[in-house]
Amino acid sequence: MPRVTQSRTFWWIVLAGTLFFIAVTVGLAVILWMQLTLDERQFILSFIEAHGIYIFGATVILITGVGFAIDWVYWMYILPMHRIAEETGIIHSVNPAHRIRLVGSGDVVRLADAINLAADRFEDLHRSVEGRIAESRARIEEEKNILSVVLAELPEGVVICTAEGQVTLYNQRAQQLLEAADKPLSAADRPPTGGFIGLGRSIFGVVEKPLIAHALKDIPEKLRSGHHDLTSSFVMVARNHRLLQAVAVPILSPLRELSGFVLLLTDFTGQMESYRKVDSLFQSLSVGVRSAIASVRSAVEVILEYPELPPSKRDEFQQIIHREALSAGAAMDRMAADYAGSIRTPVSLSRMRLRDFLEAVRIQADAKAGLMLSGEPVEDDFWISVDSYSMTLAMVFILQRLGAELGTGTFRWALDKKEHHLGLDFIWTGTPLRLEVLRRWEQQSVVVADERVNATLAEILIRHRAELWSQACDNGADAYVRILLEAAEPAPLTYPRRQTVLATARPVYYDFDLFNQPGQAPELDDRRLAELVYTVFDTETTGLDIREGDEMVALGAVRIVNGRLLESECFEQLVKPECILRADSIRIHGIQPEMLEGQPDVRQALQSFQRFAEGTILVAHNAAFDMRLLQLQEQRTGVRFGNPVLDTMLLSAVVHPAHRRHDIASIAERLGITIMGRHTALGDAIATAEVFLKLLPLLAEMGIKTLKQAREASQKTYYARLKY
Repeated sequence: MPRVTQSRTFWWIVLAGTLFFIAVTVGLAVILWMQLTLDERQFILSFIEAHGIYIFGATVILITGVGFAIDWVYWMYILPMHRIAEETGIIHSVNPAHRIRLVGSGDVVRLADAINLAADRFEDLHRSVEGRIAESRARIEEEKNILSVVLAELPEGVVICTAEGQVTLYNQRAQQLLEAADKPLSAADRPPTGGFIGLGRSIFGVVEKPLIAHALKDIPEKLRSGHHDLTSSFVMVARNHRLLQAVAVPILSPLRELSGFVLLLTDFTGQMESYRKVDSLFQSLSVGVRSAIASVRSAVEVILEYPELPPSKRDEFQQIIHREALSAGAAMDRMAADYAGSIRTPVSLSRMRLRDFLEAVRIQADAKAGLMLSGEPVEDDFWISVDSYSMTLAMVFILQRLGAELGTGTFRWALDKKEHHLGLDFIWTGTPLRLEVLRRWEQQSVVVADERVNATLAEILIRHRAELWSQACDNGADAYVRILLEAAEPAPLTYPRRQTVLATARPVYYDFDLFNQPGQAPELDDRRLAELVYTVFDTETTGLDIREGDEMVALGAVRIVNGRLLESECFEQLVKPECILRADSIRIHGIQPEMLEGQPDVRQALQSFQRFAEGTILVAHNAAFDMRLLQLQEQRTGVRFGNPVLDTMLLSAVVHPAHRRHDIASIAERLGITIMGRHTALGDAIATAEVFLKLLPLLAEMGIKTLKQAREASQKTYYARLKY
């Protein structure tokens, strides 16, 4: 607020000078009066009495003249100098093409002309530098575009995050896999529990945190032990019900500390359907072939047992053999054709030491279900192919069901090594379980305490090509449940496309500055404005009298992350009001009543917008109006916005106090911004975002660098006193 302070200082100086002049004049008059004789005093009094009207008139004229002189100095020198300071800041900070145009004294105008001349030369130099920068940027942009195309065309979804889970890069395929079935959903179509994926957002809004935490928790130990393969995979069900395989690849700092991770997402929903179809094909083949073979066997046995059969009977049995053989062959042909169209490459599972897997199961069984599990030591060269998260929970789920069925909380494990499989036995004292009990478990969803896998036990076993059964031990006193798992080779596997990423490698594009963000949850008031994430929004309404029932008909918003306007991450929604859409309002925003038919109501729209703006600073132009509009809907919708708010109108008044116009168009003209799409909610939101980004460096020059400083400066402006 230095420029406002300078103006106030001038008037304080004028007031102080006036008071000083009055005090000196009165003081001298008193001193002179005390030194006069009685006759001299009598003469002065009689003179004032005789000519008082002229003395008073002369005094009024003198004061008026001095007042006009001071006012002329203020308007011709002081205020123009403030304007020059403000507009010079605009020239060298945000808009080199801006020029100073003002009314003032000749000296001030000549100063403005000199500054404009210097600005012309500065702009020429700026254009020359910008041209060179543009050439270099074009070369970089070409390389970036090549990488962007490669990333966009990858069949896998790619998401890069900081160690805290903040998204710094994602491709369109990842958005499709995590948010929608075939195409990005509109704001209104997103499920109420769904999240948004976007730069600066948390990945945990679209991927359950325990899955990623489980995948990354072993990385420090692997780093200490010198492991080369630090990747980890898991299976998840997205919010759009897709079955995804995710590979987590850690990003290491030069000190080999975890600074982020990459998620590679593959959709194998169709593959699992193929597996189910193949299984069904084999079952139907088994039934068809078994029936044909039984008929052939019976016919052959009759022929062999009765060699003296009449020729007619022998021919009849031979025809049966021929017919059933043809039937079996046809069944085989049908199965082969269907199988060829259904088979897919099996989903890849992570290699894991069986010892580590059993230790994880033991810890989870104790922590989640209060069960004691122990057993013989496991050799280091026993490895299995497994999705560690889902299979660990599946094992604890089986133990939990065993404990409930048998009334015991203590089990032992034992291993039976086969050629390509490992039999994992959970042993107890008693009789084996009936087959129907196991089949009932297989149809249940895997839920353990507060964690769950969105799949049944049978689906997890099929995914791992595992089998489950129960039988008695050889000693006759004990029984066990066996889980037959696929063994893996101990030799290390290589992942040529999924090597650990070092932070010193060259970044591709998007927003990698988020890796250098300060602590993820400090007090917002002390955060620098350039570091915060903003949601800039605007509304269109049925009219301007929101206290008398005018309602929202459109809501648009766009995000700012790390000082960048992300137009690709926007929110735009028409809203069906419960009141009449006024004609004068239609002339402004162009929204017709028929356009609002079938649109969500204000509750649905605000719920979706609340998720979009979660964890950000709200920014609007004349925000008092928009926030009052949202506040009036709280009781009706149950949606309350507690986000901090900044107003570009107030910030403009802070930066340019000598200017009287602070509407969005006037500010944009001053700052050299071309506005498109005015009087649409999204268009105005984008314009407001561009204005806000231009105001940030001007605020920083005034020493206003944090959210608290911006809010306090805004509260001191005249416009902050307007109420809606």
